[in-house]
Amino acid sequence: MNDRSEGAAIHGPVLPGRDAALFLDMDGTLLEIAARPDDVIVPPELPGLLTRLQGVLGGAVAVVTGRGLAVARGYAGVASLPIGAEHGAVLDPALPGAVPLPVPPPEWRRAADAFAAERPGTLAEHKTHGFVLHFRLRPEAGPEALALLAALLREDARGFHVVPAHAAVELRPVDADKGGAVRRLMAVAPFRGRRPIFIGDDVTDEDGMAACAEYGGYGLRVPDDFAGRPALVRAWLGRVAASLEGDGRGG
Repeated sequence: MNDRSEGAAIHGPVLPGRDAALFLDMDGTLLEIAARPDDVIVPPELPGLLTRLQGVLGGAVAVVTGRGLAVARGYAGVASLPIGAEHGAVLDPALPGAVPLPVPPPEWRRAADAFAAERPGTLAEHKTHGFVLHFRLRPEAGPEALALLAALLREDARGFHVVPAHAAVELRPVDADKGGAVRRLMAVAPFRGRRPIFIGDDVTDEDGMAACAEYGGYGLRVPDDFAGRPALVRAWLGRVAASLEGDGRGG
């Protein structure tokens, strides 16, 4: 990155107006990615930042993440914050019209656990509607992880598919993606009628960005717009809050 683009990333994109709605990914966006999912460090200022953003945007702020609901809620630290967990498979608070989604059969979960147990440095992360095989600490296991999930689906897909992620592969329902979470939230207050902005860092966030475009909004990509640095995302969000607090007309 040259000096000019580095400077632009530090300053961040143009600040949105009071009609915005924010949809925020978690790992790699609000939080720095860690070698293992449980090793992430949550900045102590994050709950306060999210609360400030809710205040100036009339509550139209949500986290949309691949994390399970309990983990995402704990990391965000704001009880009133809407969360689309497991890539939108789980919404809290729940909304009308939710489509029941499948859960992996026990034998699939056992296969994932056996895979991780046999390969030190890998990890099976279980969720309600799927699971993830992480191989950041053992990258050579990536093809084997993908092959295992592909083999399970060849036996009986059961409404699931495989989604690649950063140093991981995930098994999740076909009908669960971040775009669906955005659309469902945009149909209700306080999101309805606002201009949505999705901030994310991974291929799984592209569905959310595409959904925002349907409502006249857009996506911001952490690698491109924030130099791949969640700290710059948080700093920019702080400037968003400050700019709207400064005009005295939040929400």
